[in-house]
Parts: sequence; structure tokens; C-alpha cells
Amino acid sequence: MASNSDDESSGVGLDRGLEQIFGRLPKLELERLTIDAIRDYRASVAIAEAARLVRVAAEVDGNSCPQRRAELQKIHENAEADHRARQLVLNNLIDRLGYVPKVPSG
Repeated sequence: MASNSDDESSGVGLDRGLEQIFGRLPKLELERLTIDAIRDYRASVAIAEAARLVRVAAEVDGNSCPQRRAELQKIHENAEADHRARQLVLNNLIDRLGYVPKVPSG
């Protein structure tokens, strides 16, 4: 798979930054952070989906003005970006931990 060098260098920088943040954490702290990240990720998925549904409803609604549809599109895009960022952090935490921890209910 081809990629440009800018993508590769930014990925290396991200890995280095995450290593500085998470690299020296004790396993119990890393597990706690991973559980929190799983909860945050799940919430971000729900928020992004809700934003998508509101945007789609506005697109179907003939009474929705273009400015409102554009605003809802931006809200959806921001929710998706947040969701993807949380996914990157969560993936890194799980990789460092070596397993997906059980998330207690509640």
C-alpha cells in the first residue's frame, strides 16, 4: 500500500507523543485509562451517530434552511473527527496493554 512521506512522519510523531504519555504508566493505571477510553469511545460513537441522524433528517425536511443543514453537516463532521481521534488513542492503549479489558457496567 502506498503512502506519502508526510503521512508516515506524522504517524511516527503521533506514536512518539503517545509513547511519552502512556509509555511509563503502571499496568493497572494503563488498564484504568483503557477502560475510560473505551467508555469515551462508545459515547463518541453514539454522539456521531446521533449527529448523522439529525443531519439526514434535516436533508430530507423540505423546511430546513441551507444554513441549518450546513451547520448540522459541520456538527456531524466534528463528531466524526472526535470519534476517530478517540479510536486512535484507544487502539494505542489496547496495543500497549496487550488485551481488551473487561469494562464494568455502570
